[in-house]
Amino acid sequence: MRQLNSIELKEKFDDYSSDINYCDVDSLTIKINQFIYFLREQAISRRILERIEEEFQNLKMKLNVDKYQRSGRYHQDILNDIYSREIQGAFGFFYITEKFEVNPKFRTHYLDDIRSWYGGKDYNEQNERFKTYFFTPFVELFNWFLRESETINPNDYFSEESQQNIIARIDSLEENLSLKLSIGNQIVFEEVEEVKDLVTFLNKKNWIEIIKGKFVDLALAEVISKEVATSIVESIIGTKIEMFK
Repeated sequence: MRQLNSIELKEKFDDYSSDINYCDVDSLTIKINQFIYFLREQAISRRILERIEEEFQNLKMKLNVDKYQRSGRYHQDILNDIYSREIQGAFGFFYITEKFEVNPKFRTHYLDDIRSWYGGKDYNEQNERFKTYFFTPFVELFNWFLRESETINPNDYFSEESQQNIIARIDSLEENLSLKLSIGNQIVFEEVEEVKDLVTFLNKKNWIEIIKGKFVDLALAEVISKEVATSIVESIIGTKIEMFK
């Protein structure tokens, strides 16, 4: 599958997660496997999974105990540390990925340890508890990263909220630019417009590098001055930047 932009990824993610929420015991393992494969092969979702691991390292370390050394106290201690919906989501993610790495995977692969955590008298009940305590909170956490997270690391992709803020800055820039009907100014306008589309596909580092490249080229071609090029780029990215050394 080709690499999806953030809008397309959100649509696929919602479709796949909804399908899992309504699936029965017999199809759960196959659907979870395909879901994790999908998230790992897409650059944007793969980075979100990395961010979950980075931001919840303490929980991951507590969970990292050999399965044959896990007592009832181990499970209870972990559950006592899950005091927020976000931690519940990270817990669900770590549980699912740990099981994902184990082969072979049988019909009830993702359900076999549910009773140790949240009980359940049979596989149908454990299927519901898996979705309630593991899968759905993970989906909510993933969606939060898609919607509201900040681009802290240069490798991070822009959330919906960050994209809206960037587009608002670009719209404001376009309104304030003294665009004339000359060929040069039309080129500037087209380059600024193209930046809007790139924000849904590129991570922060690559996005800024492409923007810099576009306007450095325009300045070197004397379509605009170096000062104007720097001003435009800083208006788009919302921070000071060294364009010409």
